[in-house]
Amino acid sequence: MGLLYFPKTKKAQSRSKFRAGRFRHCILVASVLIAGFLFFQPETLSGQVPLPEKTITIPRQNTTLYKALNLISNQAECLFIYESKTVESDKRVRLIADQEPLHKVLGNLLVNTGLTYRILGKHILIYRAKGEDPPPDAMEPALPADTLKNVVISGRICDNQSKAAIPFATIGIAEEHLGTVTNNDGFFTLKIPASLIGTSLVVSHLGYTSQYIPVRLISEQQVDLYLDRRVISIQEVIIRYIDPNLIMEKALEQRRMNYADEPVYLTAFYREGVQRNNSYTSYSEAVFRVYKSPVDEGDRADQVKLLKSRKVQDSNCPDTVFLKLKAGVQSALLLDIVKCIPGFLDQMPPAEYTYKYSNLVSYNARDAYAIGFTKKAGENNALYCGTLYIAKEGFAILGADFEINPTCLDKAAEELVLKKSSGLIVKLKKISYSVSYMPFNGRYYLSHVRCDLEVATRLRHHLSSDHFKTFLELATCKIDTADVVKFPKQETMKPGVVFSDQPYRNNDAFWGDFNIIPPEASLREALGKIIGKIEEVE
Repeated sequence: MGLLYFPKTKKAQSRSKFRAGRFRHCILVASVLIAGFLFFQPETLSGQVPLPEKTITIPRQNTTLYKALNLISNQAECLFIYESKTVESDKRVRLIADQEPLHKVLGNLLVNTGLTYRILGKHILIYRAKGEDPPPDAMEPALPADTLKNVVISGRICDNQSKAAIPFATIGIAEEHLGTVTNNDGFFTLKIPASLIGTSLVVSHLGYTSQYIPVRLISEQQVDLYLDRRVISIQEVIIRYIDPNLIMEKALEQRRMNYADEPVYLTAFYREGVQRNNSYTSYSEAVFRVYKSPVDEGDRADQVKLLKSRKVQDSNCPDTVFLKLKAGVQSALLLDIVKCIPGFLDQMPPAEYTYKYSNLVSYNARDAYAIGFTKKAGENNALYCGTLYIAKEGFAILGADFEINPTCLDKAAEELVLKKSSGLIVKLKKISYSVSYMPFNGRYYLSHVRCDLEVATRLRHHLSSDHFKTFLELATCKIDTADVVKFPKQETMKPGVVFSDQPYRNNDAFWGDFNIIPPEASLREALGKIIGKIEEVE
């Protein structure tokens, strides 16, 4: 359920010390996330008028509640938070606002709906009233008496214009390096210590303006959060030629300044799944503790310790063919492209890739150069094409989206298949990757890695074929920088070994305080149809 390809290189290893880990993984399947957090920058409301008393004027109209709240948000310079199902955002309402204070406009809008609201700073939480609720402008709730328990925040991240779900958005507490990532449906669940209820939640994604939401406002709530697309105005861009090769060189020069020069512990959630002809045949989850060595030590110095895991497998699936691909959790660590320099980052001659400056984009609230890359004509070892995102200030590599060039898929297949049934024809259809990094204490750390693979198999002399899809994802949910030492050898995992077979229990309490990525709706339905097995490690 994954793969790792070590291509033969024609370049001398002695040309560059840092190339010792030179993308031996020309193909990898796995992922790592460290929720991409941004440092909290508090914002205050303009003027001295309390938000509930702020007057707004909007032409009288009949519209949806969703659009009405957006209009009010723009006028009052506030941000609404709610769950669309509870609030019924598509419901038609009458909006009346003629030099009216905000509290009166909201009162008219929500009358007879059973909904109420609470204001904290510039944020307004709309929710269904249960019993006696405090007034909208009540003081902030007190810190829970038991500060050792966890606060659970869950919801969905969507585009504010299209209302479409935003997959792989990052959510976390920046100053505490805690976080998670949304699934393909845009949903997330985040567990944080109750002692952090006074902090702010940071939500970010490529191309969107980040949001900072008070935790105490949405704790123990199911909410929908809408992100606005961020467009960099022409005034921010100096019109001049931008040399992509020079940007790449600067990014590599700053590598040791921008990334960890000391070892750290990463607590990471890992998951992988395999579909055969649109039906899941297996799904696995795990929590790892990773010893991540400094950026210049190479991937062989990293260690992985398994904390918890479980595996769901369809034992009734007919096993008519046998196919084994190169795999292992280590593949996820090798996707740390800053540490394990891939060919498309290697600037040592002879160059195998061509680069093109695409645009200046917003990457997790940072201005970044988008640099496209593809292989040079006639280069057989250059398998990738995609886009790198390099910070405009400091030239840190913030992330990359790339794939195996469609013209190189057959070459990759030759290296990826370890074992297969006699007479089985294997054809790779697509392999794509996504890697991102997060800032913490002046350095960047691996944030999120995702790989998706599609492959078709056919027995020789047969017309029918099987189609497989697999994904692997690794998300770092916590970073620890204190007292970091290597694990005893007997506690570490062997490369490629992840899960064991034991009786399966579908129990949410299984994960305890660990943060996980919730399964998509289609996956939850599929898991209910297959027989599972599980292993738990304390």
